Amino acid sequence: MSFRYVAFLLCALLCSSCDFFSYSKKDKGKTVDTIVDYTKVDEFPSFDKCKNLFNEARINCFREEIYKRITESLQQYNFVTKNSLDEEVLIDVLINKDGKFVLGKVIASDEVTDQLPELDSIIKLTLEKLPIINPATKRGIPVVTKYQLPIKIKTE
Repeated sequence: MSFRYVAFLLCALLCSSCDFFSYSKKDKGKTVDTIVDYTKVDEFPSFDKCKNLFNEARINCFREEIYKRITESLQQYNFVTKNSLDEEVLIDVLINKDGKFVLGKVIASDEVTDQLPELDSIIKLTLEKLPIINPATKRGIPVVTKYQLPIKIKTE
């Protein structure tokens, strides 16, 4: 009879012991966010003088600096036109992963393209003269960004 008690206790212990020896599967790894919004960057591109600013101040500094540099460069050229112009030209500017400026597309009216056929090449040279900047980053990785800059063309 004692063998029956021992066998019964041993069976009961084996059936209930799984709860005592079980371990919980705790995920000690980091939770990874797999949804990435590729339309936004974590850090905007910046010139060296804007690098230490944050958010809106950094964006404004970048815009002011790029407009200033493009304007100064374009003012070095003497544009001669038959008729006076007062138009806005849109240029698509890509800033690659290395921080170099690349001309995308120049959107201008037919009148501007007729009177200033060399405008595309001048803008391209202007962008090539710009210094290499700190590129935009997404999760710490440099990414390509695209900007559309309006340029006012006014001749008399």
